Amino acid sequence: MSELNVKLITDLTATELAEKIREGELSSVEVVEAHIKRIEEVNGKINALVVPLFDEARAQAKEADRVLAEGGEIGLLHGVPITIKEQFDVAGTETNVGVPNNRGIVAERDGPLVSRLRRAGAIILGKTNVMMTLAGWESDNPVYGRTNNPWDLDRTPGGSSGGESAIISAHGSPMGLGGDFGGSVRLPAHLCGIHGLKPTSHRLTNT
Repeated sequence: MSELNVKLITDLTATELAEKIREGELSSVEVVEAHIKRIEEVNGKINALVVPLFDEARAQAKEADRVLAEGGEIGLLHGVPITIKEQFDVAGTETNVGVPNNRGIVAERDGPLVSRLRRAGAIILGKTNVMMTLAGWESDNPVYGRTNNPWDLDRTPGGSSGGESAIISAHGSPMGLGGDFGGSVRLPAHLCGIHGLKPTSHRLTNT
């Protein structure tokens, strides 16, 4: 895939990608590959995506294209790649929130919000970095290291959802799932120049 095609695809919003996949203008495979390529270009500098799930994402993209071609039922995010903050359980991955003593604890199943996103057709590219224990205004921890702001590598993307904001701002992901107790979505979105949405308290679970 050429650099031009990658840029054209990764400049699109999640809404635009979903529409173009539904209409057959882009395949999910093309969209997922473009975002993986972009992540591979930028992640060495910003260290935002810390648990890559590229093989799984590629397989799911092929399946998404098959379902669409056969006229199967699809969701609002069918075939669209997304990223997930490390605090949320994704089956088969660790959820250690940057704490070394939590290493080796692997989620047996997806958390409820991840399950809902999958049911909507989203494809998970991987999990993104956090502030250790989710308590702080940067995204740095002894397990995954420090995430840098893509606009200025000497600066922080904020926290604790800084990995999400950094990878979205760098166009490695069109949207992602974060968590916000006291500004953990709002501050990183502000520092990285993107939009964050914090639903009314208790409408969605942080499990």
